Amino acid sequence: MNMDPEKNSLTLQSVMRLLCGGSFMISRDLMIQWVGSVSRRWSGGRDTDALKGRHCYAAIMNRRKPCANCPVLRAYATHKTEQLEVRVGKDRFNAQYYVLTAAPVSDRGGRSLEGVIEVIRDVTAFRRAEEELKELAEFNYEIIENAPVAIFTINRQGEFSSVNPALATLAGFETVAKAKEKLIGFNWIKNPYTKKCGMAEHIKDGLKGKPFQLWDFPFINYWGVPQHIYFKGVPIKDKDGKVERLLCIIEETTDRVKANDQLMQEAKMSIVGRLTTGIAHELNNPLATITANAELALDSLENIRGRELTERDLEEFKESLKVIEEQAFRCTRTIKTLLDVTRKKELGKTSIDVNELLDDILDHINFQKLPVRFIEEVPVRLPKVKGDFDATRQVFMNIIVNAVDAVEGVEDASIWLKAGEVSGNTLEVLIEDNGPGIPEKIRSLIFEPFFTTKGIKKGTGLGLTLCYDFLQRMGGSIEVSPRFGGGSVFKVVLPRYAR
Repeated sequence: MNMDPEKNSLTLQSVMRLLCGGSFMISRDLMIQWVGSVSRRWSGGRDTDALKGRHCYAAIMNRRKPCANCPVLRAYATHKTEQLEVRVGKDRFNAQYYVLTAAPVSDRGGRSLEGVIEVIRDVTAFRRAEEELKELAEFNYEIIENAPVAIFTINRQGEFSSVNPALATLAGFETVAKAKEKLIGFNWIKNPYTKKCGMAEHIKDGLKGKPFQLWDFPFINYWGVPQHIYFKGVPIKDKDGKVERLLCIIEETTDRVKANDQLMQEAKMSIVGRLTTGIAHELNNPLATITANAELALDSLENIRGRELTERDLEEFKESLKVIEEQAFRCTRTIKTLLDVTRKKELGKTSIDVNELLDDILDHINFQKLPVRFIEEVPVRLPKVKGDFDATRQVFMNIIVNAVDAVEGVEDASIWLKAGEVSGNTLEVLIEDNGPGIPEKIRSLIFEPFFTTKGIKKGTGLGLTLCYDFLQRMGGSIEVSPRFGGGSVFKVVLPRYAR
């Protein structure tokens, strides 16, 4: 049974008022019969009654003819809901986008159409966002495709799911198409080369959500060729935080590793050369003196043959032997010091009382008999440090003796000893002098073996080398800097002893 036409119209109007967006009842000839109360934005500011009896395309869309593929006409033809998206405006930055939905309204029996309701929704903001996302996706695609480094993804099963041209080049493929043919779907976790070098474990960790970064990693590529690579893995997660795939970035570093190895080898040979030169210099001088005095001793013996030995002959012979003994001991000391530098024996890590250690060294040097002003600024109770007692003693003894040598002949020669706790786990000791200082161009060389600014008889150039080595092995450090007002500052940092 059909509803009363007047009552039916009131019902349709009530429904249209509830619809969001512009809503209209459109006849078969595209005339507007009713207008929903929420459609004022589509009326151009006119009263909604002024829209009735006008063609929808003219009154709503400001067009001279119906929209192509008009959804209202299609709804009348199919008796189904039809949709159409239209764009108004040619400039894509200022264009407006609308979705037109036409829904047929049948009588109560469903035998005939009462009309078609058209609802207009403004989807401009959505479409513009969609365009921006599309542009961003295209931009990102161009970046990946033209990137100089390999960028690809691995799915949760460990299979390649995307590759870029740089990966094709790195892997040794002629074209990207060939790389995709061979790699897409290829399981990298199960690859024997990947498993053998340990990369498979890193990939598994990445697929569990743990990012990683490998520098100069030794790797074997798809063809079994060894390489070195920089490899970064970034897990890509869905909205629920579950890893969907692993984004991988690879850069080949084989040439850089080879260059670094070559530079390292050259540096080693340079060090060996300087070390050999230093050893030759340190041993040649005393050996030359030993040879010369041995010849003098032999000459003395030849001269006294056939005659009585005089007191003067005996003194000359004795002097030659004494010089030979001194120079032989010098050679022995040089070799012992060299062995101390190269012998990597384990140093003790005991508790050391720095106050007692420094007092013992200062008593041994006895500054009261030296023309040097000594200023001590050391707290009475310093925290104990961790290290080897003998090695720590030798470190401070060497530095303080060097300071004494540095101020020799200097007017108002002075040495300062300062100490204090730097942080919660280290102690700092400063030894300062007002000597001539160390020129900047040689400051970086003073810890190298056999480098010395002293005379031949005053040192081997191994003292500071030993200090550096001992402190490194005990977890400490040493550095030198110029002192304000002239001279040098040696800073020794030692780890605190923790029970």
